[in-house]
Amino acid sequence: MTQKCPVSIEQEFEKFSSYSMTPAEAHDLIERARNKCPVPHSNELGGFHIFMNYEDVRNGLMDWQTYASSPSVLRPYQDDMPVFPPNSFDPPEHTHWRKIFTNGVNVRTPDRIEPLVRADTVELIEKFVERGECDLHLDLAEFVPMKAIFHVLGLEPELHETLRHMNMDLLAAVGDPKRFKELWAPFSEFGWKEVEKRKSNPGDDYLSVLANAELDGRPLTPEEVGACVISLLTAGHGTTIAALTNLFYEVLRRPELKQRLIDNPADIPLAVNEGLRLHHPFLGLFRRTTTDVEIHGKTIKQGESVYMAWEAANRDPAVTENPLEFDIDRPDFQHLAFGLGKHSCVGRMTALMEMRVVMEELLSRVPDIELVAPDKVVWEFHGAETQGFLELPARFTPRNRRES
Repeated sequence: MTQKCPVSIEQEFEKFSSYSMTPAEAHDLIERARNKCPVPHSNELGGFHIFMNYEDVRNGLMDWQTYASSPSVLRPYQDDMPVFPPNSFDPPEHTHWRKIFTNGVNVRTPDRIEPLVRADTVELIEKFVERGECDLHLDLAEFVPMKAIFHVLGLEPELHETLRHMNMDLLAAVGDPKRFKELWAPFSEFGWKEVEKRKSNPGDDYLSVLANAELDGRPLTPEEVGACVISLLTAGHGTTIAALTNLFYEVLRRPELKQRLIDNPADIPLAVNEGLRLHHPFLGLFRRTTTDVEIHGKTIKQGESVYMAWEAANRDPAVTENPLEFDIDRPDFQHLAFGLGKHSCVGRMTALMEMRVVMEELLSRVPDIELVAPDKVVWEFHGAETQGFLELPARFTPRNRRES
């Protein structure tokens, strides 16, 4: 059945994008339009349609033949832009790339690096326990996911800060294609240099997988190695930072919930899962139609862009009650935080482990921690469609006072 979008809402969506709106504005517009304008259109970033209801987004993610990820899941896009494997490919190319990734990041990865992630978390907490205050974003969440990726890569500690800053600069330049391409080259050089080391001295790590990986019977090129390193970093760093700070925000402003998790750490995965449902690390990603599509009485032409708003789908009242509330006892349903189908997240289990470990150690070591000003928290977009906040001040009893 055809649904005509109200003119006022249609006009608001003309400027919809993560580069022209705040997350609060985007979420508000989506909720007002959900039942009135199910497939709106934006003129930003070359123009794109928006899927925001659960059924539409889920079907779009599963149907890679109609909604292709290539040539990129990000916008703006230029023909000579570097691409991110495996997410920017579709089968059959995607199949070969995904195998390379799953050889390096798989169900065995969480067990392999969990002791290292826990040690990193404890070390970071120990740096601020005597102060009686910290910023959970700057002092904890920003570092754990990056260190975890370094462990997956098998990267030497002295190179951690170099790669961290390279990654942050690259993500900030996603909206500037020229600058993005300039920053891509150093990644290729860095990744290739590390891979070359492992060709003669391989280890149990992702860089060693890349050193021995082949595409169509040939080794990876320096550009392809760089793309693989960047893909791992962009997929697992900013997203997990946002997921962690969102989780801290929801749990620590609810004293009863916080105490429940302290008393019953086995419930922490429930909180992690609900945090990912309610506050997705990014609002959505793009697809490209491979044929004309009819949906809700609207025609989307072949080759046009469609924005799959994953977070909006997770908040659809058609699939879960009171979707804007944080409820760890919510009846389970298949939320879309890690995608679905061919392009589902290969690092899902690793990310879940990281969030669980950080929350376990924080509540165990600083049980009286509370947020300083949760009502002043503001979500922002940070490039590559990621969203979160850059500060999350907290306070607690300094360790020396608690022990005296």
